[in-house]
Amino acid sequence: MLIDIHCHCNLYLNLDEIIKEAKDIGVEKIISVGMSALGLERMLEISRQYDSIYPALGIHPEEVQMNKNIENQLDSVLELIRKNKNKICAIGEIGLDHYFVKKRELYPLQQKIFNSMLSLAQELELPVNLHTKGAEQIVFDTLTSFRIPNINIHWYSGPENLLKKGIDRGYYFSITPAFSYSPAVKKVVIMVDNEHLLLESDGPVKYSGKIGTPSMIRDVLNFISKFKDVSPAILESQIFENTKKIFPKIF
Repeated sequence: MLIDIHCHCNLYLNLDEIIKEAKDIGVEKIISVGMSALGLERMLEISRQYDSIYPALGIHPEEVQMNKNIENQLDSVLELIRKNKNKICAIGEIGLDHYFVKKRELYPLQQKIFNSMLSLAQELELPVNLHTKGAEQIVFDTLTSFRIPNINIHWYSGPENLLKKGIDRGYYFSITPAFSYSPAVKKVVIMVDNEHLLLESDGPVKYSGKIGTPSMIRDVLNFISKFKDVSPAILESQIFENTKKIFPKIF
């Protein structure tokens, strides 16, 4: 069984087709991660409609430049997540972004939201699905102040020394279809042991112009298999066990 641990299912217009394609190649479960304050209710609705979709709720760090009211909405978002704590499997997608978000004056608000989300994950004893683009050092420094059951770094592409730090701390790292062309993602695959690798599509983000979908993670598995010289079946079994450890509520 394959599991896509990081997808934005609410952003597809043809979700029935997307799920069918995924199941056809053995993707039986999909963790759909939240982004915006307005999209979280939709995420819960989708998870009620499709038994293969499991919601993770959180505020994406780019929301600070997309939603001028996000600071005022933060308390209501936290309350919504608490209210649905038994229906979700993780807090995500959360983190910091100093790459796509260029305005430094927005960074304190990003940090405030990130800290609030980590506090909530600690309170609810839930794992986190993290975005770290361009702010890896600050994210890793921030994490030391919280007790989180398990941590996944989504699509890591930062410095090698911080990658080593994450590995030493026992973080998980989810690999996207960008593995086929990205040296940074290949570096993660080389350095992270098989016991801490996960699979994700991050759909519907595009890869070389092609819309990402959960069905692509079979190809990601095969890429990693060849790269690490391990059979696809053995690797699939290991990644399945990894996923059970970090996201037990989807099983």
